[in-house]
Amino acid sequence: MSKKIFYLGLSLLLVVTLVLSACSKKTTSTTTTSATQTTSATAANTPVYGGSIKMINDAGSQNPTSWDPHLTQTGQVTSVYVNPYLDWYAYGDIDKFGPRGSNVTAFQLPQFIPDAYMTGGLAESWELTTNPLGLLVTIKKGIMWTGNSNIGMAPREVTADDCAFSGTRQISAPAVAFVFTWIKDCVAVDRYTFRWDFNQYNSNWEFFLLWGGASAVAIPPEMAAAPNGGAANWQNAVGTGPFIISDFIDGSSVVYKRNPNYWGTTTINGQSYKLPFIDSLTYLIIPDPSTQLAALRTGDIELDTQISYTQGATLKQQAPDMIQKQWLYSSIDTIAINRISGSEPLGKLAVRQALMKATDFNNLLQLVYGAGDVLGWPVARGNPSYTPLENQPAAVQDLFTYDSTKAKQMLSDAGYPEGFTTTISIDSSVPQQTTEATILVAQWAKVGVTLQITAMNTVAINAQRNNKTYKGLIDYPFATSNPLTPIQYFVGTTAYSNYKTGEPLDLAANAILGEQDSVKRDALVKQFCQDALLDAGFIPMANPANLVCYWPWLKNYYGETDAAYHNQVPMVARIWIDQNLKKSLGK
Repeated sequence: MSKKIFYLGLSLLLVVTLVLSACSKKTTSTTTTSATQTTSATAANTPVYGGSIKMINDAGSQNPTSWDPHLTQTGQVTSVYVNPYLDWYAYGDIDKFGPRGSNVTAFQLPQFIPDAYMTGGLAESWELTTNPLGLLVTIKKGIMWTGNSNIGMAPREVTADDCAFSGTRQISAPAVAFVFTWIKDCVAVDRYTFRWDFNQYNSNWEFFLLWGGASAVAIPPEMAAAPNGGAANWQNAVGTGPFIISDFIDGSSVVYKRNPNYWGTTTINGQSYKLPFIDSLTYLIIPDPSTQLAALRTGDIELDTQISYTQGATLKQQAPDMIQKQWLYSSIDTIAINRISGSEPLGKLAVRQALMKATDFNNLLQLVYGAGDVLGWPVARGNPSYTPLENQPAAVQDLFTYDSTKAKQMLSDAGYPEGFTTTISIDSSVPQQTTEATILVAQWAKVGVTLQITAMNTVAINAQRNNKTYKGLIDYPFATSNPLTPIQYFVGTTAYSNYKTGEPLDLAANAILGEQDSVKRDALVKQFCQDALLDAGFIPMANPANLVCYWPWLKNYYGETDAAYHNQVPMVARIWIDQNLKKSLGK
């Protein structure tokens, strides 16, 4: 379940194609975000330098097929492997707002960092402008490229020309250029300032340009033009981050060493420390989940944020000293019901609502996931737009209250007193979908609905979704912590949509995508979620609980999972090793 999120990475970019041109003619005030870092300390002991960490990253079962952050075909995988040595323009400010500071957020929202919790990485500040429409970014002075003797590049300062070069390369990359049609160009203004010029507004601009995905990073032109593969070859890598890549063994591991000239610092107990604390970081590549768990139990893996909740009890028994912290995965399976054909029975609202009523959501939660939120879609808990089930309108709460007798009566009132037969398509490569569908077969049978399971490969099920040839389909959704990502399921022009252009939810989704005021947008999303749930075009499963598992000798870590798009490096850079504790535990 936990690795499924990487189906979402590149698909997430499709949301940009949905964005309307700026629909409001009113003047919007300019917003400037300062990247000043303030750190308060909660560490109980004194930091020490040295040691190493071995961990599984969010793509730990997959090899990077290319190291080029802009030209790769698998940006969602490349992203996590370049994180250690390439700085994002912005991150979540884990020192100020996370458990080390005010603790107003746990930084466990996948693919989403609220505006208020951001701080600068490579960027000093950024300003969204209205005339001309675009984004003005000022980078920090004095940040140095590491250089690389393999390509004959000496260390030098990062400039706005480097950023403009990378931005132009990003938006023109063949694999993703079609999703950047809202951007006109990227140009340097002076030595430390560059500008993105927009053709039209995109509500998800921060994700695309500041902290989301491997595309939103700068690389030096020397690296792109290097012989022997350019940026696609890890041996040509040049960065600004806390680590320098030192070795890659295909199918086994990636090793990074400490960057001695890294610009980042943190303050603990009133004292400033240069980052990172550890000497080396190793990302292990282990495709088999059982092998990953075995390595975690023995301490060969020291940190893994993607452990299923159902594995927690066994891990606790076998490795009682290991720390476990629960978090919400915020990537939710949904039953897409083909409502847009207009044909009965599924085209009928009353039938779709009856099927929701016939679904025992709490039973699904316990049997499939073990723990989590019953309601986590279209927006997940932790987002400002989220409304808990107990605070939803009575009509929404009723749809989530299992009652097979009432559901059967609803079907009868809709003209189906004997029920009907329909199908649900699932991806045969995802075992969880088989489990979910099997449970639904038993539940819906109680109201007279015969549900037949059709298992197919990923290519075939994608074709069914895109061509709308399914009746019901279990879909892997986008991360619901970012309210803009599930929107594409409702915009009539997209392959993922279950709605026609001009329908109320299509119009509402486009209004959200075009709204520049975040407060107004949050209010629109709240209402949108209620309307989407009542329409029952998608029947959402639960928001699963996952576990962050790590060994206690990793100090100054508090279970955060995301400081940017699948990026745990800011947290890892702040970890130090308690070698005495590690030895006392026999590791």
